[in-house]
Amino acid sequence: MKKTLILVLTLIMVFAFCACSDSNGEIIVSPGLKLAGNQAGNQAVEYSFTYPEEWSLIRNDGVIEIQFDCNESNMYAQYATVSVLSFSLQDPTTAAKPYWTEHEKQLQTIYKDYKLLDTKEYTEEKDLLDDVPALKVKYSGKINETTYLNEQIIACREGQVYLITLVVPEESYTKVETVMDTVKSEFTFVK
Repeated sequence: MKKTLILVLTLIMVFAFCACSDSNGEIIVSPGLKLAGNQAGNQAVEYSFTYPEEWSLIRNDGVIEIQFDCNESNMYAQYATVSVLSFSLQDPTTAAKPYWTEHEKQLQTIYKDYKLLDTKEYTEEKDLLDDVPALKVKYSGKINETTYLNEQIIACREGQVYLITLVVPEESYTKVETVMDTVKSEFTFVK
């Protein structure tokens, strides 16, 4: 009896913190979050995720993009963006790390003063992007004398590469550094 009660309470807590559906099939999202993607009605994509309600959905077609104004004054906007997109791989067996190796070469030609800051492989079950191994990379570089920090989660699934990318001016990074964890934590692929 005690074990059953603990199991029931654990399940209630899990569902309280996740996006789920009610008996009518409507999606319930945790307070403070919004839903984007397939479960929010975008049939052009094969995934869904939640994001902080302070962020605005600015693109919702084959690419989903959200943005946040990091500038607290009303003088001018300074946006951080997160984009989620997918496309077919030339070689459907490509994994995230080899994809990144080729992608990084392109970034080195785009960004002035490009620097790879960190990489993290998501291979353990608790860290996967839904059920898919992924790679998280953090890099910086300059465009027009502004230094940008970028975080990118890369996952390869069924011949597609999925890219979740945060781009933010370096000085505003601490204002948005948790958004990638929010997007990743409830990211789901259409099954």
